[in-house]
Amino acid sequence: LAIFMLVASAKGIRADTACQPIYGGGQTCVQVGNVLINKTVQNPQTGAFVENLNINDPKFAPASSVTFNITVTNTGSSTINKTTVKDTLPQFVNFVSGSGSFDSNTKILTFDVGNLAAGESRTFTIVAKVADGGQLPQDQGITCVVNQALAASENGQQSSDNSQFCIEKSVLGETKGGLKVLPSPQVTI
Repeated sequence: LAIFMLVASAKGIRADTACQPIYGGGQTCVQVGNVLINKTVQNPQTGAFVENLNINDPKFAPASSVTFNITVTNTGSSTINKTTVKDTLPQFVNFVSGSGSFDSNTKILTFDVGNLAAGESRTFTIVAKVADGGQLPQDQGITCVVNQALAASENGQQSSDNSQFCIEKSVLGETKGGLKVLPSPQVTI
């Protein structure tokens, strides 16, 4: 009986949890209940909204705009009166516009979704701006960051999703083996 209950509870966990790998290692797990959140980022080259933009995908330039979509879905069979969404912007990205209130100290945008009917989805757009080149790491040409969104319904159900993208800036001087390559000095004879 104990083995049966352990197997049954483990299956219940798997049914309510979905995990996906994060670039650089590890994974993020999403608890799926009556509320589901999906975070996407707009590809700067194609304009299509995608889950993630990895290091081999198109990158954003310093001071460029980044557009995200957050879709909140009620997967249950009854209306959810209130769902609170918290979107945490990553380092090197500044808030420009979107629904709700933004706390510049914590870099968290918070807004409520009211009266979400069973099976209904609503999409919200957030616009941010990449920091200027001088605010990005000086020794890195490419910096990848992760934007995190969390939805919590009034009945305690939570869902989270991440969206990764990369920022590319030119680095002065090339490197070889991690060391800067400087131009050869001029020799006069």
